[in-house]
Amino acid sequence: MTRYRVVTDHVLIVDDEESIRQVLARWIEVIGYKTIEADCAEAGLEAMKANPAAVVFCDVQMPGQGGLWLAGVLRAQFPQSAIILATGVTTVPATTSLRPGITAYLTKPFSASDVRTALERAMVWHDAAVASGVQLSASADPDAGLQAWLDSLE
Repeated sequence: MTRYRVVTDHVLIVDDEESIRQVLARWIEVIGYKTIEADCAEAGLEAMKANPAAVVFCDVQMPGQGGLWLAGVLRAQFPQSAIILATGVTTVPATTSLRPGITAYLTKPFSASDVRTALERAMVWHDAAVASGVQLSASADPDAGLQAWLDSLE
């Protein structure tokens, strides 16, 4: 398996809507992180291989492979990268996406404050994953704190 060196000041934004990517990039760059953009899950995976990011902000529903597919692939190839999932569909239960490394689940439309809070949580998770050196398994159970937080979004 290929090992990738994650760049800790980078956030990958994967969304098929250009306007969403642009707004997210602007908000995230104001916080102090560099951004990389991709318009689909497949392009997001290629972007991660070229320039692995500490956090991936990913839309759930996109043409082709969706965000849940990408999250699964990223868990296997980039286990120390945190994932923030976003969706415009409010009927998708948060627990559908509850997997290790998914640190936030946002429903569109979200605010700059929502993004900042989710990004801060993701960076804390990423830093802890790097510090522990633990390689996460896609089949591992989520922690109770994350479960409670996600349940509060429903």
